[in-house]
Amino acid sequence: MQNTFSSLKPEARPAREELLRWFESPLGIHVLNTELAVLDQLLPGFFGYNLVQLSVQNRPLFSSSPVQTKIQLALDSESVDAQKNPVIGRPTSLPFENDSIDVAVLHHFLDFADAPQEILKEIGRVTLPMGHVVIVGFNPWSLWGLWRSALQFKQTSPWNGHYIGPGRLMDWLNLLDFKIDRAQYAIYRPPVSRLIGQVNDYSQGVSRNLNLPVGGVYVIVARKHVGSVRSIRPVWKTSRGFGRLSVVRSVKHDGLTSVEHPGNNSE
Repeated sequence: MQNTFSSLKPEARPAREELLRWFESPLGIHVLNTELAVLDQLLPGFFGYNLVQLSVQNRPLFSSSPVQTKIQLALDSESVDAQKNPVIGRPTSLPFENDSIDVAVLHHFLDFADAPQEILKEIGRVTLPMGHVVIVGFNPWSLWGLWRSALQFKQTSPWNGHYIGPGRLMDWLNLLDFKIDRAQYAIYRPPVSRLIGQVNDYSQGVSRNLNLPVGGVYVIVARKHVGSVRSIRPVWKTSRGFGRLSVVRSVKHDGLTSVEHPGNNSE
């Protein structure tokens, strides 16, 4: 399976070009428009200074975001659009500092990457504490997943992807100190152009009102959490004017308060 979106190898370019062409087909445009409708509802609620998009196609999906600086990551110079001015880099070694990204959007990138867990780990490195990661993927537990099982032998896009289950992806995120905020599902019709309709699935109301976990695509939002910060109180010296009476101080452990005695460690 040639899904080398995590590398810059020349042999990976035909697979990327095939997937780009699929997103320009009627079915691919329908999927993209539906996902964009979901993102247009989510992104306005996430603020900050820096947003990065990693996508298997070249269309920017962050127009509704209020974030100041928006970056598209390109895998090589051949996919660069001079007008969009993206950053070129490897998704497993992002050209960003630790804790520098407020919002990271991964659009089907994990579905077609060689090392999805390594990419997700790198996203965790660059995301700020309390920053958001938004992941769009194909759902294997859907009609689209069944279609993929039937057509996977053809090795054609987009049926040659990994299709990572949302539950498995949530487990990966939890291991990286991300907490799941929400999961939105969309596209319940089979992946057939004449059956898909002309209006994006999210605007038709089924996805928005029911949000059943069997939609063809999912959008998972997670927030990066770090360990709680404990305040350090000053340790006051024992007053010798009160003989053997020693000063005690309260120490808080996970919401419980205990009393700490100096013991025999007097000066």
